[in-house]
Amino acid sequence: MTDEVKPLTKKQEIFVNEYLKCFNGAEAARRAGYSEKNARDTASDLLANPDISRHIQSRLNEVHMSADEALKLTADIARGDVTEFITGFGNIDIDAVRKSGKGRLIKKIKQKTVTKIGKGNEDADVEVLDTEIELYPADAALDKILKIHGKYSDAPTVNINMSWKEFVESANRSASNNNS
Repeated sequence: MTDEVKPLTKKQEIFVNEYLKCFNGAEAARRAGYSEKNARDTASDLLANPDISRHIQSRLNEVHMSADEALKLTADIARGDVTEFITGFGNIDIDAVRKSGKGRLIKKIKQKTVTKIGKGNEDADVEVLDTEIELYPADAALDKILKIHGKYSDAPTVNINMSWKEFVESANRSASNNNS
């Protein structure tokens, strides 16, 4: 059996499009113009059709992010560095960041323009553009990556090396100290 995606009829294409909007087969069949009365059975038949299933899966694969892609993006954040885009005046060249593809490192941009009007004829008007950026935290990305690779977890590990008798005696001492 081949995994080749064969062309669908116009009505089947509409069904696939509508199904991917609502994920309800009967509703998608109705929206695609199939019989209202038989919508549920029609949807069942359409969803069982291998060609339609392949089209749906292909479309889902186009939009879903794989775990590897998510891990790569998290690694990009962990390695994120925008210092190469800092101008001589200490500003960030946002256009250069965007062109480099590192724009996803930026969590928030806040810009403020301050205009100072000169008081006298010799004082010039000055406009100052202040740009503040916040990057996604690299340490949080590193934590996620280390957890994924099993290097640590949030749960503390406690090793107690004592006999049951010692444990009970210790608990009794602790209880009697708290009651005093």
